[in-house]
Amino acid sequence: MGGGESAARFEALIRRNGEDLSRYFQRRLLNASDAAEAYGELLLTAWKIRRKMPADEFDARMWLFATARNVLLNSRRSLARRSAAVQRFIDDARATPPAADSVDLSLEVREAIESLSADDAELVRLVYWDGLRSHEAAAVLRINPSTARSRLSSAKRQIRARLEATLAGYPAV
Repeated sequence: MGGGESAARFEALIRRNGEDLSRYFQRRLLNASDAAEAYGELLLTAWKIRRKMPADEFDARMWLFATARNVLLNSRRSLARRSAAVQRFIDDARATPPAADSVDLSLEVREAIESLSADDAELVRLVYWDGLRSHEAAAVLRINPSTARSRLSSAKRQIRARLEATLAGYPAV
């Protein structure tokens, strides 16, 4: 495939999947500028390796998500090196109990997902945050689809148990 053709295929693939990939980063990186930076890094990285892009549309989409996952892992390593002051601020925010009349469970759900193994947490995010089917998420994670379904079922049980335990600590409203 010629350079012009691969560039055109790449651009079309990004047009079809760009919003999903942008949301992929927004859901995983709480800071909008970090998410935008990671998305830009994905575009640059994927452009550089576009000749490795699979010909099949489904495989190309999964290739983009797998590339996005690699960019995210690199981004998280960079974010982990941020100052201790930021971490103290996050710890303080988590230690502040929610108001009894307005319980926002988004933090509890995120923490329940984070309590899973890294691969299982990513599987849950791909399916429930990004809307991929379990076999599509399996392709991104490069695992067998039946393994993905089994791990997803187990992860849901673990999340449900953790949330039930967490909610038992909140006063009835």
